Amino acid sequence: MVDLWGVLVLLAGSVGVDMVVDRLRRQRPVFHSEADLQHAFAWSAQEIDPTLQIRLETRPVPGLRLDLLVAAADGSRCTAVELKYLTANWLGEYNGERLELKNQGAQDIRAYDVVKDLTRVERVVAERPGWSGLVLVLTNDPSYWNKPALIRETNAQAFRLYQGNTLTGARAWGPLTGAGTKRGREADLNLRQEYTCAWVDYTALPGLRGTFRLLILEVAAED
Repeated sequence: MVDLWGVLVLLAGSVGVDMVVDRLRRQRPVFHSEADLQHAFAWSAQEIDPTLQIRLETRPVPGLRLDLLVAAADGSRCTAVELKYLTANWLGEYNGERLELKNQGAQDIRAYDVVKDLTRVERVVAERPGWSGLVLVLTNDPSYWNKPALIRETNAQAFRLYQGNTLTGARAWGPLTGAGTKRGREADLNLRQEYTCAWVDYTALPGLRGTFRLLILEVAAED
């Protein structure tokens, strides 16, 4: 089982995320795309608890799209879920299925997008009392989880996801960030809650960049 740091994270008050992840690890250690991951995650949760109502690409609040909405059968509990699949080059096979992952790069803007997902899930949770949420990041790019050897301020410092880093409060680009880097991502991000990045191993496949790690950031329900 995946050790989610001793924290029991439940989907819609029913299924432990550790159970979903453990099932995924055994059935799907690698994915073709982010959409593939989203579908597989939803399928795994549904197999564990067939009573769950799971919807993809929903709009629970005006102007906000959500990857997954997981609800109890009676609608009493709901969990908003965003998933990111951040890949580096990897080519291989699993159970005879060929997979070719491309190097996405642009780690600074993709980390911004993860923090933005957190703010979006926080908004859903804030507007729906009793709802909870989570942001799940799966990657085989060590630059996301490795703490820089030299600690220095960078323009993307506020969005770093390395092991042990804490995200909270205002998150903004550094003053020297180029216009091209932050095009479409100019807005400062403000987090209501506090999150500590704690990566766990997901799977290890042959070849360079075959190690995949997982980050789950839980957005707690608000009263």
